[in-house]
Amino acid sequence: MLAMECIDQAKTDGCAVESYSSFCGGLPAPECSDNPLRYKFSWSPYGVLLNSISPAVFLRDNQVVSVPAGGSLMDSTTDMDFFPGFNLEGFPNRDSTKYSKPYGIQTAHTLIRGTLRFKGFSRAMSGFIQLGLINTEPSPSLQNSLSSPVSWKDVLCQQLGLMAPVSQEGFEAAVFERVGRDQFRMDTLKWFGLLGEDPVPHADSTLSALAKHLESRLSFGKRERDMIVMRNDVGIRHSTGELETKHISLVVYGDPNGFSAMAKTVGYPAAIAARMILDGEIQTKGLVVPMTKDVYGPALARLKDEGLNIMMKSTLQD
Repeated sequence: MLAMECIDQAKTDGCAVESYSSFCGGLPAPECSDNPLRYKFSWSPYGVLLNSISPAVFLRDNQVVSVPAGGSLMDSTTDMDFFPGFNLEGFPNRDSTKYSKPYGIQTAHTLIRGTLRFKGFSRAMSGFIQLGLINTEPSPSLQNSLSSPVSWKDVLCQQLGLMAPVSQEGFEAAVFERVGRDQFRMDTLKWFGLLGEDPVPHADSTLSALAKHLESRLSFGKRERDMIVMRNDVGIRHSTGELETKHISLVVYGDPNGFSAMAKTVGYPAAIAARMILDGEIQTKGLVVPMTKDVYGPALARLKDEGLNIMMKSTLQD
């Protein structure tokens, strides 16, 4: 909705949209990011982990950039310094190019939508990927783990091709090599109990087991709060030739005694839209995407009334 509000206004002013960059992330508030992933789950644990091996496509300077599936996404992370105090990194999210037509910005030479995390997330996640833990293939040993318990060391030995018995020292040396001799990744694995005899949760696949294991360690505790950070940068070319970049930012914190930031930013828009339908403000039938002014205009105004404050700035260059 914020994108369309900016894009529609630019067209009304006779401008052309030359670039569009949008990054968003559901994160723990900084004081709650006390783990190697700098992350806690306010959304599907399985989905968060699966996304780390997903492919991505985006447009940069009129060139289509493709990131293959399998883990390359975590290697394409870049620093995001628009809020330096948050120490953020970002990576592309799925296929950004498909938004060119719905947004009406076929003139854009750059188009990317991405995910935000605190720095360190991709480095730690890469260790899981290198060890084969982000694996959706069915695992008979994990499916039978109720009758024949399996440890995380057993799982990693199998992934590394290590035959039992193997000493802890030899095991950790093999893991260290597999994660690129990266001590931070080793420390991450130890922090999460993945290098010892901790039992693996019963699951259909290694990825499902890891999601259950991490969920128990990365859930929000009492009086902890989450945070949503979003940043849109829209490059607009004026008829005078000036290039203006609109910076649209949103930071929302959860209330430890009330709604989470994720609940607010997902729930409020849906509730407002439902009310608009009940009150007859939205007459269109079928699936309605909030990309027209008669929908996003009132919705954005009411979101501000609920305390979701949008920050807007502009920079100009000849």
